Amino acid sequence: MAAIGRDTTISWLGHGTFHIVTPEGKKLLIDPWLDNPKCPDEWKTRVRSEGLDAILLTHGHFDHISDLLSLATFTDAKIVCIFDVASWLIAQGVGEERIVGFNKGGTVEFAGVQATMTSAQHSSTYVENGVIVPLGEAVGYVLRMSNGFTIYHTGDTAVTYDMLVIGDLYQPDLAILPIGDWFTMGPRQAAYALKLIRAKYAIPGHYGTFPLLSGTPEKLREHLQEFNVDTEVIALAPGESAS
Repeated sequence: MAAIGRDTTISWLGHGTFHIVTPEGKKLLIDPWLDNPKCPDEWKTRVRSEGLDAILLTHGHFDHISDLLSLATFTDAKIVCIFDVASWLIAQGVGEERIVGFNKGGTVEFAGVQATMTSAQHSSTYVENGVIVPLGEAVGYVLRMSNGFTIYHTGDTAVTYDMLVIGDLYQPDLAILPIGDWFTMGPRQAAYALKLIRAKYAIPGHYGTFPLLSGTPEKLREHLQEFNVDTEVIALAPGESAS
């Protein structure tokens, strides 16, 4: 288990799915696609059996929300999302009282975590019965734990200058960001993003699931050297954790 400290455990469950245990032991899941090709079977069982306190959505693509509704029935988790998704969730049978719908720039609190919604440059649609359904806009989150430990999850995105503002405002300890290329940043863009964010640690995701997602942590480290960035890359295998 890689060492970050601050009583928070982050586990990569493959693709864009991350599991976080807060200092108080609350369990968060970001972008629920447990049935992705890289998620270990034991984690699929563990998440459902242990339950969740909150599920966070960055956008509506199938590879980020495919297991959302099934997990909503297995757990009592709050579902945290951009406001536009709330009506779709209610139409799927999710109780309104469970939905934390807000918008970019806003900050809400749930499970002892302060979450600020940030911009992400990506699309957000879901295919339902052969029809494309718009699901708001893609977002990221700044998550501040009760002890001050701060995570910036960029969501699926290209590099943007907004990341400099987020680094200034929130000074995240850890950045979680995609490196796969094709649909998101590749390693070189991600390295430049980390130059802007200035987090001490970074955990890459959204790579290696399919051949198209060709970015690697090794390439990310190479480009960090190119841009003279000293962020430490923690490359987790699917199912591994850092704490």
